[in-house]
Amino acid sequence: MSEEPNLIDIYTVSDGALVEAFGLKLSEVLANIADPNTPATAKRTISLTLTLQPKDDRMQINTQFTCKAQLASIVPSTGRIFLGKDNDGNLYALDRDPRQQNLFTPPTPRPVAEPLTFKSAK
Repeated sequence: MSEEPNLIDIYTVSDGALVEAFGLKLSEVLANIADPNTPATAKRTISLTLTLQPKDDRMQINTQFTCKAQLASIVPSTGRIFLGKDNDGNLYALDRDPRQQNLFTPPTPRPVAEPLTFKSAK
């Protein structure tokens, strides 16, 4: 008893791997849309490419697919760091310019009050 061959459609290409790949890329695109670090209205695309390579007998066809997502890039953010160098020549990054003098003297901390001690009555 022989089985009839199944017709191929988008759901059965590569045993369903094409549809599964699309679902994975769609999840990536949705996560990218939800990311507040990306532009909200930027276009995102999912590209499916199915390549069919027939054999000489024109009966057998090898297939290969790719599924790619083009996501929105991270919104550019600016900032700055300052370069510092110690006496040994080692470089390091700082959050403010080490050449800048403080305009105000930081306040001196208040002395901490001594804790109260209780003595027992005689």
